Amino acid sequence: MRKSTPAPTRLLAVLATISLAAPLAAQEDPAALVVRVSGTVQVRHGGAAPAPATVGERLAPGDEVLPASGSRALLLTRSGATLNVTENTTVAEPAAGGNPDMFDRTMRTLAQAASGDARGAGLRQGMIRPIPGEPTLVAPRNGLTVATAHPTFRWMPVDGATGYMIQVRRIDGGRPMRFDTGMDTEWTLPEGEAALEAGATYAWTVAPEGGRPTREQQFQVMAADVAGELEQAMADVSSLGLDPRGDGLFLSAIVYRDLGLVYEAHEALSDLEAAGGGDLAAELYLLKGEILSRLGRADEATVAFDRADALLR
Repeated sequence: MRKSTPAPTRLLAVLATISLAAPLAAQEDPAALVVRVSGTVQVRHGGAAPAPATVGERLAPGDEVLPASGSRALLLTRSGATLNVTENTTVAEPAAGGNPDMFDRTMRTLAQAASGDARGAGLRQGMIRPIPGEPTLVAPRNGLTVATAHPTFRWMPVDGATGYMIQVRRIDGGRPMRFDTGMDTEWTLPEGEAALEAGATYAWTVAPEGGRPTREQQFQVMAADVAGELEQAMADVSSLGLDPRGDGLFLSAIVYRDLGLVYEAHEALSDLEAAGGGDLAAELYLLKGEILSRLGRADEATVAFDRADALLR
């Protein structure tokens, strides 16, 4: 349980009570978000002492961004424009211009993660649990969506196995596809094979040579309309002057999560953390915990949720 009221920049309890269909009230809507931190950057909220800037941190008018020499912070303003901060700067009300839809999408997705029920027991049936003698399916699973028609499948090895056979089938009928993967426990449907159908749901299983197959897991292939929205959203990130796989990773993670592409969202958040230059804000650790929970990675989700709680105290 949290021991004190969160600071204004981390006031997720307020966000959780706001209707997502209505715009946020002005006093609850930040003027900017920290998108990227390079080097040593601090933020001063109001009259508080400066603290290290975190990716995803919310900034109000009057807050100060304080980069050390050679450091910088990249901000996304409420108007949807980017601001590259290389010297001490006081955050102001943003001027018109840019792409406010990207900012709104980001705030909505963070609010959903903050008010979600990923910590509850409802997802426990989808957690990854090794079963003796069976290759445990790691991904894709839990009915989640994959963004490619030639997905990669991963499973845990079985002691003593001399090879594996993977089967993929549409759940609404059709001839199952079976492939010998050798000793590999990560296998991608070859480009030379027929692509999986956009929007269709599939089930897959793996059997060690001479052993019993594991229980099936289902997944869905991204539908054509979602693919179109993803393409447009990534174009929006690029239009801000950001690389979706570089300094725009934070926004890419938001887009993927918003479109239900949990695997891609997890990869983007992992790359964002690996890039260094600042920790994540509490909102992003909540998002990470939700994503890990949906992936079935319960222990890692707990670590992320605990990290968020520590920042919110």
